[in-house]
Amino acid sequence: MKPAVAIIGAGMMGLSAGYRLARAGVHVDVYERSPDPGGLAGSIRLGGERCDRFYHVTLPTDDRVLDLAGELGLGDRFRFEATRTAFYDDGRLLPLSTTAEFLRFDLLPLHDRLRLAAFVASCQLKKTHDDLDGTPLLEWLERRCGRRTCDRLWRPLLDAKFDGRFDDLPATYLWARTRRMSGARGGARSRETMGSLQGGYQAMIDRLVAAIRDTGGTVQTGIGVREIMAGGGAVNGVLLADGLRRYDAVLCTLLPAQAADLLPGHLSSALPLGRHRYLGVICTVVKLRRRLSPFYTVNITDRRIPLTGLIETTNVIDPAEVGGHLVYLPRYADPDSPEFAEDGDTIGQRHLASLETMFGPLAPGDLLDMTVQRARLAEPVHVLGSAGLPFDAFPLPGLALASTAQIYPELVNSQAVLGISQPVADELLSRLSDPAARAA
Repeated sequence: MKPAVAIIGAGMMGLSAGYRLARAGVHVDVYERSPDPGGLAGSIRLGGERCDRFYHVTLPTDDRVLDLAGELGLGDRFRFEATRTAFYDDGRLLPLSTTAEFLRFDLLPLHDRLRLAAFVASCQLKKTHDDLDGTPLLEWLERRCGRRTCDRLWRPLLDAKFDGRFDDLPATYLWARTRRMSGARGGARSRETMGSLQGGYQAMIDRLVAAIRDTGGTVQTGIGVREIMAGGGAVNGVLLADGLRRYDAVLCTLLPAQAADLLPGHLSSALPLGRHRYLGVICTVVKLRRRLSPFYTVNITDRRIPLTGLIETTNVIDPAEVGGHLVYLPRYADPDSPEFAEDGDTIGQRHLASLETMFGPLAPGDLLDMTVQRARLAEPVHVLGSAGLPFDAFPLPGLALASTAQIYPELVNSQAVLGISQPVADELLSRLSDPAARAA
């Protein structure tokens, strides 16, 4: 009889791990509390067309994503386009994608711009982060870029991203971001290039679900796991509303604090709790009749605008595919922020007012549809003192953990998610194939 594994969570993490296990001959049952699979990588209906619930981008260097898409028969459905970036500061839109735009970028004096360019280049060349794990980010930035650049550029951006709390971050955060975005640049002119998957990431989610079911496994939505069951100090199943299901192992893709709530109290202490704090995201998705700007990303250093940024994804996605021009207006916030309980229409109108402050009033008929999407726990924040600590993905016999809390020093994105789910699935396969380990 082939081994059986329960997976808690049908996001990209759980489904990609389940796909890997199922292909290797393991019976997989995936349980998802929400009515639809996908999690943060899922989709919504906006103006009658399906689009990503939150914005996602694929870089040409995202080999794990591209390889998995190829396995699923989606390799030819990526669209890569040269993109442009701008900054919004003091009521002005400042493009920053070309050398000429860099020379005109008067947010900083020329001397500071040259120092900033040297800093970015040094991050791209630096291969390791061990000496940055315990270095405070702001101290590092002031030393490398100067106080003026920190005050005019980095502090406003960090304030917008981390909801005002960024004094406990290690230098690895910006090092990792700079290195990732260097993968978006290529070609003779070093133009930034980003990609999208036709049908959105939901297309990949749908193929993963179908592949698991084709092996005899299941993906069950609207079914929450009430408890991870254990006996003799080892996990041996899950408790559902209709009773106990026995498994050889359980793979939990929830964040550690959420996983601990499912374990018996005396076993929850085995999980790495208290090592992170988290960010939530409140994102207004706007569908417009016309293109808003030529910029894929607008970074906001004007703190009078209560947004983290503005992302016009249809500068990469074909507007005909989604029935209009999509603009994402995210605001990252502390999970305890009252905005998570605020009326969605109120948030949407506030975010729409910010858009019009930046780009001018919309004409009648320009706004086709709008929705507000929220996720209270969207991204782990690795803080000084915990960054770089080893993470035990197998804290108890029969239990495996694979969550975004294990992503470090990479940033949270689909490439990084697959960098966790695939190795954890491979190690779980190794343990399941060991007769002594299974007997224990």
